[in-house]
Amino acid sequence: MGSSRAGLKVALLDEGDVAFRASRGNFGLVWVQSKGDGAPHYQRWTRQSADQWPALAEELLTKTGIAVEHHRPGGLHLCLDEAEIEARHAMMERMRMQSGNFGFDYRMLNRRELADLLPGLGATVVGASWTPYDGHANPLNLLHALHKGFVEKGGVISRTAP
Repeated sequence: MGSSRAGLKVALLDEGDVAFRASRGNFGLVWVQSKGDGAPHYQRWTRQSADQWPALAEELLTKTGIAVEHHRPGGLHLCLDEAEIEARHAMMERMRMQSGNFGFDYRMLNRRELADLLPGLGATVVGASWTPYDGHANPLNLLHALHKGFVEKGGVISRTAP
């Protein structure tokens, strides 16, 4: 909605329901914790973007009447063996160090702590990383609100044939 909000004429080419790529499959995820290892500027940009989600959700509700149900409970990255959890811990610590004065909050959870959060946890999970930055929105409501807001601002959606 930003470009159309600025008065630009915008067209959206949408491949439709046949486009099962990551941008569509993960559409409701607001995922931060794994982004920016080796690229602190990208880490900051991603967290700033996630910080703006409550305002976006409110704007979409106000302008379209659609609640996108944004929640930010934090996110878990599950690890399936000791080598994976050690590598994950090393990466999370690198990201914390790379963040400098901006900080990077995370916790490593062992299997017992994780089982308290996720009853029925599979036997192969040994632990996880957790950050408070991650969240999600209802992907169907979000897509509907973005399309509605886009069209109401004069945007044109063109569906391509499969």
